[in-house]
Amino acid sequence: MRAVALSSTKSSSKLSTLRIQVPRKLKPLLAPKRYKGAYGGRGGAKSHFFAEQAILRCIQAQTRVVCIREVQSSIKDSVRQLLIDKIAKFGVQTMFDVLDAEIRGPHGSLIVFKGMQSYNATNVKSLEAYDVAWVEEAQTFSQHSLDLLRPTIRKEGSELWFSWNPRFKTDPVDMFFRKNPPPDAVSVMVNWRDNPWFPDVLYREMAHDFVDDEDKAEHTWNGAYGTSQGAILAKWVNRAEREGRINDEIVYDPEGAAIEISSDIGFHDTATWWYWQRVKGGFHLLKYEGESGYDADDWIDIIKGNLESTGMRLGKIWLPHDARAKTFQSKHTTAERFLSAFGAGKVDVVPQSKKLDQIGAARAVMAKCAFNATACEDGLDGLRAWEYDYNEETQVFSREPKHNWASHPSDGFAYGAQVMSVVEYEAPPQEPDWNNLETIGTLNDAWMDHSRTVSAHRRM
Repeated sequence: MRAVALSSTKSSSKLSTLRIQVPRKLKPLLAPKRYKGAYGGRGGAKSHFFAEQAILRCIQAQTRVVCIREVQSSIKDSVRQLLIDKIAKFGVQTMFDVLDAEIRGPHGSLIVFKGMQSYNATNVKSLEAYDVAWVEEAQTFSQHSLDLLRPTIRKEGSELWFSWNPRFKTDPVDMFFRKNPPPDAVSVMVNWRDNPWFPDVLYREMAHDFVDDEDKAEHTWNGAYGTSQGAILAKWVNRAEREGRINDEIVYDPEGAAIEISSDIGFHDTATWWYWQRVKGGFHLLKYEGESGYDADDWIDIIKGNLESTGMRLGKIWLPHDARAKTFQSKHTTAERFLSAFGAGKVDVVPQSKKLDQIGAARAVMAKCAFNATACEDGLDGLRAWEYDYNEETQVFSREPKHNWASHPSDGFAYGAQVMSVVEYEAPPQEPDWNNLETIGTLNDAWMDHSRTVSAHRRM
């Protein structure tokens, strides 16, 4: 609980005290920091916390606050109503003028609402004098917007606040706070369990969601990386993680099947490679890598280096169907260059097929896959982020995946899934250990059972 002294010059000069209660989990955000982040699922009080802090600062001293979203089509998309509710909750309505596009407070304080889509390098300078920039729904905040905003909010002692429900590990706000945060940043994960005022009506809603769709509920309520409505493989990846099929114990078996490599490859575009090993009952994904700007010859050297350094035996490299096409950069196709480098029988092309068939194969095979968590981390991030394209006007997902960074690792995986699902690996039969008495006993028992069955049939 935090106490703040208030004085209202509009109604009276009487000094009063306002007590604000804050969930314990959010306490680290009360200390001065340049960057503050609160992330997690629904009901964690993230937005309520920042809204109350904005009102408090305006009351204590002159403060300019800009409330930002990546896209704000109208004022209804903003946190304006939440701030109005907090003003009413604190009983300080006489200290604020609530207008259509802004809220004016004591000491010349000001709160405005903006969408970053309306800013560029020139007009974003209008925010230089602001004390606080609060980015709500920050999981949709683009890298361009983040790069534009950070140097703009430059007033001494100014702060940038971010509240969001995690979507993908690769979203700019997650990369900024959770992968390599600057020293003057603090972030906390807060969920419904951390909110002492979590209402019963939301608890009942949450319980229903976990029964209805566990993956979706984990994202919505527990702040797990998301499975959006248009997600293609995220649900299957999350299931593999829950079942313990994503860990660092998935390693190459030198006595097992030879390695197969599936790919999505293009010149000056991102090329991706998955290293598969067939095992009894399924597949082990041992490595993923992807990069842009490399051509076929570059990747040939990289793949050879990977095989040599790990001792993995190459079975076959599966190239996408367009690897047969010639490019302006070479007289030979990608497939021809790989065949020349690795030899006949070591390179093949995945037959052309419909995208829906590729997705179906990827989902079917995913249930039989286990992944090395570290070596496949970037590829798994792509599989989680792969989603269908969404039409903003019709508000309908299309039947085609969105073409972005996630489509490259996902296409490479789907191409591999097509060929992996055709013939599964069967371990070669092992020679019985004749020195093992238990084995001999088992074989004798089986032979006696067989003999009795044959005798019974003869008597019939």
